[in-house]
Amino acid sequence: MTHDQTLLIRNVAVGGRPGLDVRAGPETILEVGPSLPRRSGEQVVDGAGGEVIPGLHDHHVHLRAAVASRQSVDVSAAANPAEFDAMVLAAAAGASPRTWLRITGWYEHAAGAIDRHRLDVLTGPVPVRVQHRSGAMWVLNSAALRQADVDGCDHPGVERDDHGTPTGRLLRLDDWLRGRLATLSGARSADGFAVGLADYADKAARAGITGFTDATPGRDQADVDEYSTLAEAGVLPQRLLLMAPPGLRRPGSARVTLGPHKLILDDATLPTTANLAAAIAGAHRLGSPFAIHCVTAEQLLVSIAAIEEAGPAADRIEHAGIVPPGCAQKLAQLGIAVVTNPGFIADRGHDYLREVPATERDWLYPCASLIEAGIAVAAGTDAPFGPADPWHCIAAAMTRRAAVGTVLGRPERVSGMRALRLFLADPGDVRQTRAVAPGQPSDMCILRQPLRSVLAHPSAEAVLATIVGSQVITRT
Repeated sequence: MTHDQTLLIRNVAVGGRPGLDVRAGPETILEVGPSLPRRSGEQVVDGAGGEVIPGLHDHHVHLRAAVASRQSVDVSAAANPAEFDAMVLAAAAGASPRTWLRITGWYEHAAGAIDRHRLDVLTGPVPVRVQHRSGAMWVLNSAALRQADVDGCDHPGVERDDHGTPTGRLLRLDDWLRGRLATLSGARSADGFAVGLADYADKAARAGITGFTDATPGRDQADVDEYSTLAEAGVLPQRLLLMAPPGLRRPGSARVTLGPHKLILDDATLPTTANLAAAIAGAHRLGSPFAIHCVTAEQLLVSIAAIEEAGPAADRIEHAGIVPPGCAQKLAQLGIAVVTNPGFIADRGHDYLREVPATERDWLYPCASLIEAGIAVAAGTDAPFGPADPWHCIAAAMTRRAAVGTVLGRPERVSGMRALRLFLADPGDVRQTRAVAPGQPSDMCILRQPLRSVLAHPSAEAVLATIVGSQVITRT
């Protein structure tokens, strides 16, 4: 290793101890101590007395959807059906019938139910697809249904009326729809995605994010290869762990790795415990743990039973949206980790207050009780379906306060330091927590102030610089 491959961070606090320097290599931290001598050719960054912490890792995100959402019309602010209609009308009026209009953030409890017929009235000949805020469903108008030839799709995710005609609602058909759109356009818009990804990565870096775990299901080799190419080209400077089925080739970039096999469960199509256990055991035999999407109690109970039958192997539960009493102890016994999303408590708390019985609100996206039970807990933003700012999520884990001011599940609040640690878990094994110490990963975040002051009012504005390896990827 040559000196121009290392980075010397001057005048920072580490673990609350001020006046230290940190020397970072391309992969690991080399030294931490006072007045480290600068090596010839070594880059130097002045930490200005702030605190240096491990870089934040977003343990559950959907990068393609996040990039696409920034290029879409967001209707999440619609408080009622009339406001939704007005937003869609305005968007369609400015769109071309030759280009698909993408709308995100629809939620039926606010905007009302939609199908092709309601959209047709609002959009006319403009092909439109509207995504449910959960990401689980798309609703297409008639123009879009014709162009995508949905009538010729025999997938059970295509909802049909009593006459067999598509209603416009497509459940869990992201991959199919993406493929149809690629066919219509003649090719995947790789250049557009690269530009959008670079912009998203830059904003994430400004919030101190040094890595992502992309939890998108159904990944194929082409997707892995494209991310590797973008990482090597510097489009994505952060490290990236891709959830993927077993059997795919290793990525061509050292900054991209493959993670657990992602499985999404839906209550309407829940597998039997035996069938799910067989799938889990099969993945385990190929050396892959499972990451199971669980947002309801039914999904969690089936998953716990299936993992117990298959035998656990570093498996994890994604979301854990509802955790009934007794489940935490079982998760702990099996060594199952949980990746939760505290940002939903802040952003969707008003909906939970209306829709979730008071006796069950303590079960929503729990944190403190899981930790107390001995479960390894990490956090992700679930962007674009949740708030992309990790500091917003950290604050939500601390306060459990909804936008309307009500606290949901007060016993589930955690300290500022514990909330921060949700984003400091090792991406390859969330049971481990990274630290600023020799031999630890050299992905770091320099804060403008002591950590205690930052955690009093968590905000991305506290980030001075973000470092991946020995490279400063942003300095604000």
